[in-house]
Amino acid sequence: MENANFLYKIKELEAAAKKLFLEYSIIEGDRASRFIQMTLNKFKVSKVTGHLSIDSEVSKKISTDEHEFTFSKEYLSDAVYVFFEQDHYNKNQIFILKEGTLFSQLIQECYGMEYFITDEKNSFLISVNWYIIEIVR
Repeated sequence: MENANFLYKIKELEAAAKKLFLEYSIIEGDRASRFIQMTLNKFKVSKVTGHLSIDSEVSKKISTDEHEFTFSKEYLSDAVYVFFEQDHYNKNQIFILKEGTLFSQLIQECYGMEYFITDEKNSFLISVNWYIIEIVR
C-alpha cells in the first residue's frame, strides 16, 4: 500500500496550514486544470512527473538541501499557488497560501515532496525537487 502522504499532498499541506494557523484555500477540478496548464505552457516546463523541473536556460538554480526551508522569505510574497506532479493522485489541485513568505515554514511541517509554486498572475515559476530549486521569471 502506498504512503498516504504520497497520495494526498494537498491534504498534507492543508493539515500543516491548520496546525500553524495559516490562511489558505484549495482549488480543484477544471479551474485548477486550466490554471496549471496555462502555467506549464507559459514557462515551457519540461518535467511534470517524477523529479519536477522547468529546465530553462535563464532560470536561477539553488540547492534544495540548503534552501528549501528558507527560500520563501527571499523569493515569495503575497499569495502563492502550489501544485504537484500531474499524476493520477495530484492532478488538478492547487493549494493557495495567502502569505507566501511563510511557505518554507509550512513545508517544514510536511513529509518531503516535490512541487511547483507560482502566483495568481504567473509572474514567476519555481520548481522544487529533491536536488534543485529552479526559479524563472
